[in-house]
Amino acid sequence: MNPVERVRRLVEAGTVAPEEGERLVAAMDRAPGRSPLWLLVNPFDRFGGGVAAAAGVVVGALGIGATRLGAHFDGFLDLHVSRAHVSPIRVALVEQVAAWLLPAALFWAYARVFARHVRVVDFVGMIGLARLPLVLAAFPVALLVPDVHALPIALTPALLAVVLIVLVSLGWYVTLLYQGFKNASGLRGGKLVGGLVAMIVAAEVASKLLLAVVF
Repeated sequence: MNPVERVRRLVEAGTVAPEEGERLVAAMDRAPGRSPLWLLVNPFDRFGGGVAAAAGVVVGALGIGATRLGAHFDGFLDLHVSRAHVSPIRVALVEQVAAWLLPAALFWAYARVFARHVRVVDFVGMIGLARLPLVLAAFPVALLVPDVHALPIALTPALLAVVLIVLVSLGWYVTLLYQGFKNASGLRGGKLVGGLVAMIVAAEVASKLLLAVVF
């Protein structure tokens, strides 16, 4: 639940007067770092819960579209491309479950240990929206990655572009995960940072295990 939603919930509950609620929301909009560009780093300040979860559905659909170009999301952090092997739709759907819904459940379970008020929908939205950089990267990577049949691999401008795109998308992805996890869980300090690292590792392992069991 993002800060704007929290204020509106307080207004609905009668804890905060409507005028005061509008003043607080306006103040959040004017706060430093709330420019449109800030949404690229932390969209969860404005979009959480059901809105973020709906965005996650769109991101998942884009991910399935990227698999038609040979992209494979075979893990929580993984993006591989094989134009010679396009995944069947069934495989693409399971990959989305492994990379999105399963990690969302793990992050929620961790946060639930420390905060009983956390909502599943916030974590579904958090992971779904945070995956946008990786999914967007899949399209240019699928088009640029060279078909490698032998070693050594030639260092071409296209390959350098692929490496740069992947590194930037992973950095952006982890940044969004941090911001989303902080917003959805309400955790701070060591519980937040340690939990983020632990859950990234757990989600990667769990997603790989799920795919191994299913396929």
